[in-house]
Amino acid sequence: MTQQILASAQPLAAPQQSAPIGRIVGISGSTAQVELSAQRTGDDSVRVEMGAIMKVTTPFSVVIGIVAGLSSPRSGHDGGGDVRLAKLELVGELTPELDENDASRASFRRGVSIFPTLDDAVFSTGSDELALIYRANDKYKVRLGALHQDPSIPANALTEKLLSKHFAILGTTGTGKSCTTALLLRGILFHHQNAHIVLLDPHNEYHSTFGARAERIDQSSLEIPYWLLNQEEVIEVLAGNDAHRDAEIDILNELIPEAKRLYQSGGARVAVQSARRVRQTGGVSVDTPSPYRLSDLLRLMDQEMGQLDRPRELMPYKHLKNRIENLQNDARYSFMFGTYQVSDRMSEILGRIFRIPVDGKPLTILDLSGVPAEILNVVVSVIGRLAFDLAVWSEKAVPITLVCEEAHRYIPAASGLGFEPAKRALGRIAKEGRKYGVSLGLVTQRPSELCPTILSQCNTVFSLRMSNKKDQDFVSAALSDSSGSLLDCLPALGDGEAIAVGEGVTMPMRVRFDQLPQDAVPHGKAGKFTEAWNDDVDSAHFLTDVIASWRHQREEEPTEV
Repeated sequence: MTQQILASAQPLAAPQQSAPIGRIVGISGSTAQVELSAQRTGDDSVRVEMGAIMKVTTPFSVVIGIVAGLSSPRSGHDGGGDVRLAKLELVGELTPELDENDASRASFRRGVSIFPTLDDAVFSTGSDELALIYRANDKYKVRLGALHQDPSIPANALTEKLLSKHFAILGTTGTGKSCTTALLLRGILFHHQNAHIVLLDPHNEYHSTFGARAERIDQSSLEIPYWLLNQEEVIEVLAGNDAHRDAEIDILNELIPEAKRLYQSGGARVAVQSARRVRQTGGVSVDTPSPYRLSDLLRLMDQEMGQLDRPRELMPYKHLKNRIENLQNDARYSFMFGTYQVSDRMSEILGRIFRIPVDGKPLTILDLSGVPAEILNVVVSVIGRLAFDLAVWSEKAVPITLVCEEAHRYIPAASGLGFEPAKRALGRIAKEGRKYGVSLGLVTQRPSELCPTILSQCNTVFSLRMSNKKDQDFVSAALSDSSGSLLDCLPALGDGEAIAVGEGVTMPMRVRFDQLPQDAVPHGKAGKFTEAWNDDVDSAHFLTDVIASWRHQREEEPTEV
């Protein structure tokens, strides 16, 4: 590459500055040490600060670097000369495009092919050069805001690289993660009206953010029937955690395939004596996404119990039956054990969640705020698994993006926390999703609690302010970008500001996000104690209504045929 540039490129025009701001005094890998000129350091028009963009001219390119450190190892107070140093991380270069029609036209690209040498002059960059550096040449891009160092220059995300290689939005609570997520997704939807995006919303923050472009699914309209669960998921929901757990797992592994075969054979009223014959036909397993009736499963349990003599052997069956009946009668689980008749509606369910067809709503908001905490991870596991399998079996015809708010809840770093199938489902998307057209977006205020393997697969990171040193160190270690030292600025960022690094941006930058329209701002505000405590409530009437909602049960019991 270097030989090609030397052979085809024309020397670039010399910088317009009257004098450089410093010179190279050391090179180590992609880092250069710059001695700042004494006569320029007091010039307010040329401030050298953390994150500033500098350039070093070579005969055939202009190397671009980011100031990642400032120091003064020797000051004039000790009688010697004043020495001021800047650490410059080299991230790319401006080179003439190898174009037959215009070989002198400059463009920016990542990486450095021609390194500067000792004593090369270092200059500050002007607005024109910054605009050239941050110009997004990709066909599809999303405006996020403006550069911190020059508000006249837009900060864009490169949509294809952002999605195909995954992304993460990190930051302390209250710094603007939800607004950043909304801003990014609204920009994508503006250019791609036939997208397939699923947003997991555990706190019901985004209900008004996307207007008519979003299909909102809450607990009352969510439909994930129990027969869509795979083996690990159904065990998590139905099996207990007591001494009978292993026996209950064996029962489920044996009888659920039989119940599925009964359904396939049309055996809603098949006598239990014929169940043994049914189990001999059909290649059906617990993992097969095929419908079955809980009534059949319960009848099969009764059949097995009738053949047992010792009371101790009956206990696992009794525990399972009680749990299934309790789940059927619990309104919180109606989306899984609901009143609808059992039928093979898999295509309708997938079509609504993943927007196939889009029908003017390219984004699905899954409001999980009403889903019981003990089953939330199971729901996320199902959604992640279905997204991946749909992309695989559709042969990449329907690319899907899954955005996970509060991602640390589903993919925690500690192996003993969370639900392992959920972590595996999201981890599979992170590791293999690019091959099949499934992308992952992680949003969290606790990056240090995220699984580092999965976070490291996110090749674009927007880091908002972080005050926790553990979180800062974790994010720095997870990033492979050579400008990771910019993250040292994280504690000093303002609300609505972020350090953006990775494949989804032209080069690392400090961005000041645009403001969302007032009606599109996610409503994630915490309860206001001082305002609420200024007024009293009618305690008796208030608590009566609360308790009525608390105790509310469905008026209709599940019916199965």
